[in-house]
Amino acid sequence: MEMPRIVLSAGGSDSGKTIVTAALLRILGAKGYRVQPFKIGPDYIDPMYHRLASGRPCRNLDSWIMDEMTVVSSFASGSIGSDLAVIEGVRGLYEGESPVGDEGSTAHVAKILKSPVVIVLNCHSLTRSAAAQLIGLRAMDNQVQIAGVILNKVSDARHEEKLRRAISHYAGIPILGSLSRSPRLEIKKRHLGLTTSHEFPEALEVIKSAAEQLEEGLDLERILEIAKQAPPIDYMPEARPFEGERVRIGVFMDGPFSFYYHENLSALREMGAEIAVVDSLSDRGLGDDLSGVLIGGGYPEIFSKELEANYQMRRSLKQRIMDGLPAIGECGGLMYLCRSIERNGEKRQMVGVFDGDVVMHEKPKALSYVALEASRSSVIADQGAALRGHEFHYSSIEGLSSELSFRVLRGKGIRDFMDGAVCHNAIGMYTHLHYLACPGVPAKFLKECRAYSRR
Repeated sequence: MEMPRIVLSAGGSDSGKTIVTAALLRILGAKGYRVQPFKIGPDYIDPMYHRLASGRPCRNLDSWIMDEMTVVSSFASGSIGSDLAVIEGVRGLYEGESPVGDEGSTAHVAKILKSPVVIVLNCHSLTRSAAAQLIGLRAMDNQVQIAGVILNKVSDARHEEKLRRAISHYAGIPILGSLSRSPRLEIKKRHLGLTTSHEFPEALEVIKSAAEQLEEGLDLERILEIAKQAPPIDYMPEARPFEGERVRIGVFMDGPFSFYYHENLSALREMGAEIAVVDSLSDRGLGDDLSGVLIGGGYPEIFSKELEANYQMRRSLKQRIMDGLPAIGECGGLMYLCRSIERNGEKRQMVGVFDGDVVMHEKPKALSYVALEASRSSVIADQGAALRGHEFHYSSIEGLSSELSFRVLRGKGIRDFMDGAVCHNAIGMYTHLHYLACPGVPAKFLKECRAYSRR
């Protein structure tokens, strides 16, 4: 399979990879290219900006959560129908699961996909050290092909001229473009990373401004040449038409709950699910035709007042779950299913399926890859199943008496290195799962949903 591709990486976080990636996606799209965006690592928010810039859903690639074959097949299947792929890295080029290993890093994915890498370099207060950083990144692993650099956060024309001289003299790495340091080109941040695109009305204008400025000095022809240097990928698409019983699943997709991998929803559809969007703020209850619900992560603490105000939805959801409706609550979804959320001294009532009370903290309580082993069967896994995922949250849960269904072999979970609170056919967990890495999870969930629909 021929697919031109580049990876955009950096020397570390906060280098501006997302805004540069979004700007490049917009430039390419405006010139008629069908560009498929990808994001390396467990991330929900950066892909929102990719989608806004490209008009195509972004897909995630992760070489710790997924095996190498899954990384390749996900990339190849996701690229079908596009002219080229642009892949944004995670953190710095070599940051991954371990300080002395490759797994989970941008470099590892670049090597798996045999993709050239373009460095987005944070040039704030740098001149010669910019060249030193590039030399170090190139020397770290000779299997990683660093094919160019885009200068970011450049002060002015004089600063850019110094950077170009230093990099040309010491590193000899092609400079493909530059972007100045300006508050107009920044995406707002808060406690789980960037502000979600639907809460940032100016997001598209920021992307447009960045694209206009980046395009002025962008060597687009060279970037396309670099992308075309990537060798073909050995991939044969599999046709998997679903022929079984279809079932209708409600997915909470709104302001409070927006953290979903595109591939997860696609996997559910391919396995026979019909997706019905549920709005936790405006809908007054669940439809009678639903045989399961999925409540993803997000910011329920930000919307806790509005969630509490929609008493009809909270009551409807609790009644249905107590009646046996299969349900998954991931992180923010878990918080919503608890009894209350307390933030800044204000406590708001939530659904109350689980009797724990959520407390928000100033600092993260967990930020990690997660390895789980099922200590008992649940709506998503049989006893003994091994799963990999990730967790990132600022909350803890007090007073929870529910049985927990997963041992946490890596990470923290809800408490005592356990995760997955269970109530009837509902499970609430801090761990986020990627269904391409654990196809048994959506299969088991939909099996339970079909059983519920036949009652």
